[in-house]
Amino acid sequence: MDSNQNRISIVGENIKERLGLIISLIALIVIFSFLSPVFLTPDNISNLLLSSSLVGIVSCGMTFVIISGGFDLSVGGNVAFTGVIVASVLANGFSQGFAFFAGLLVGAAIGAFNGLSITKLGINPFITTLSTMIIVRALAYIYNRGLSIGIYDTLPVFPDFGFWGRGIVLGIPVPVWMLILVIVAVYILLNKTVIGREIYAIGGNEEAAKVCGINIDKVKIIIYILIGVLTSFAGILLASRLTAGIAGAGSGYEFQAITAVILGGASLSGGKGKLENTILAVVVLGILGNGFVLVGLSSWHQDVARGALLLLSVGIDQIRQRKAA
Repeated sequence: MDSNQNRISIVGENIKERLGLIISLIALIVIFSFLSPVFLTPDNISNLLLSSSLVGIVSCGMTFVIISGGFDLSVGGNVAFTGVIVASVLANGFSQGFAFFAGLLVGAAIGAFNGLSITKLGINPFITTLSTMIIVRALAYIYNRGLSIGIYDTLPVFPDFGFWGRGIVLGIPVPVWMLILVIVAVYILLNKTVIGREIYAIGGNEEAAKVCGINIDKVKIIIYILIGVLTSFAGILLASRLTAGIAGAGSGYEFQAITAVILGGASLSGGKGKLENTILAVVVLGILGNGFVLVGLSSWHQDVARGALLLLSVGIDQIRQRKAA
C-alpha cells in the first residue's frame, strides 16, 4: 500500500513539474507574441529551434550527470576545444568523417579524464570539472594563439561541412534533427536499459547501490564519457554553423545546461530527473533568450534572467528536499 502511495506521489509530482513548465512556455509565447510581431514568424521559430538545439544536446548529457548526483562545468570549454580541433583537421585536408571522429574522441577523452579524476582520485566533481573547464578553454586558445580557424571544404563531397550546422531538411534545421535523434537515444538509455536504472540508483543512494552490486566507479566514468561525447557533438555542429573553430565558442553552455536540468525538476542531490522535463526547460530558456533579443534587451538582461531562474530552481529543490526529510 505504501509502495503504491509513493508511486502515486512521484507521478503527481512529475505532472506538477511538467505542468509548471508548460504553463511557463505558453505564458512566454503569449507575452512575446504581443511584444514582437516577429516572434511567431516561421523564420524566427526556425532560429529559436536552431539556437536551442545545441544547448539541448548538452543538456541531455547533463541530465545523466545530475541524476547520478554529479556535476559538469567543463562542457563550454569542451565545445570550444572540439570546434578548434575539428576545424584544424579539416583545414589539413582530412575528410569530414575523420573530423567527426576526432571531435568525438576529444569529448570522450575529456569525459574519461573527469570520470577517472572523480572516481579514482576522489576529487569533488565541482572542482574537477571547473579545473577541466579552465584547462580545455585555455588549450583552445593556445592551440591557434586565440585566432579562429576557418572551415572551407576542399573535398568534392555532399553535403559540405556547413550543412550539419546550417542545413535545412523538410523545413527544419539539421541541428534540430540531430537533437531529436539524441533525445530518442538518451531516453532509451535512461529508461529502458540496465545502466539507466543504475544511474538513478547511484544518485538516489550510492551506498545502497554499492550493496546491490553496482560498479559505482565504472558507471560514473561511463556517465562522464557520455556527456563528453554529446558535448563534443554539439561542438562539431556549432563549428559547422560558424564555419570556424573559435576558442571563445560555447561560453555559458554549462550554466544554460545546468539551469535547464534543474528547472526541469532534477535534484542536485541526485536520483531524480526526467529527460522530457529537461527538454521542455531548454525550450523555455530558448524562448526567453529569443524574446529578449526581439524586444531589444541585451545579453546581460538574459544572464540576469537565467541566473534568477537557476537560483529559483535550486531554491525550490532545497525546499522539496527539506519537506521530503
